[in-house]
Amino acid sequence: METSGKTRWQEGLSDELNHWRIWLSGGSEAFAGEGFDDYGWRTRPDSDLRNQPHLTRNLEPFAPEGATVRILDVGAGPLTCVGKEWPGRTVEITPVDPLADEYRTLLGELELTPLVATEEAEVEKLSEVFPADHFDLAYCQNALDHVYDPVLGARQMLEVVKPGHAAVLMLNVNEGERENYYGLHQWNFCREGDALVVWNHDGRVNLNEELSEVADVRFEPESTETLMVVALVKKVPAGM
Repeated sequence: METSGKTRWQEGLSDELNHWRIWLSGGSEAFAGEGFDDYGWRTRPDSDLRNQPHLTRNLEPFAPEGATVRILDVGAGPLTCVGKEWPGRTVEITPVDPLADEYRTLLGELELTPLVATEEAEVEKLSEVFPADHFDLAYCQNALDHVYDPVLGARQMLEVVKPGHAAVLMLNVNEGERENYYGLHQWNFCREGDALVVWNHDGRVNLNEELSEVADVRFEPESTETLMVVALVKKVPAGM
């Protein structure tokens, strides 16, 4: 699906940087009325991962008391949205974003120090940065509609998580249409029955079918008519 947009993606990166500049400058008041202090959540060292049950639900089978869990936050922006603590366990977060260098400069200008620094990586090239079967979970919140090839991005997230583990996606329904394809909003995700579909005016792909050899697609209970939370569960190879 890359034919739709690496050039447009590159052109939209400056809009994404400006969005974060406004948001970081405004702090907790940047999105007043949203009902959730996202800035506070991202900057508190005691933000509890249990408040993100769509993540802990997919980690619990592999994370007994005393375990260390490795979470890859894809398209993390300058401040990861993943909770920093999980009582009885150690949480290791690796945030990645193609604008990591620009975010580092921006945070420096604003004299802000992230709890976990974002590293530079494109979702389409994760396997060039990380080994296969490495993370306990990959998470992408409101970012897979921003990339230049969301199908390849999904495959790359699955490549770097362990067999049986999940890549969890939080997706606003048909975000590209809602944003009139402004900036990085190039793609739409929607649910058709039990299928996750990605589309824009250049085409559409049923991800259940596209990923059938490598993953099972499961809609999580947090999904609504306007927001989808989807677990792509990596299949375990025969004989493992």
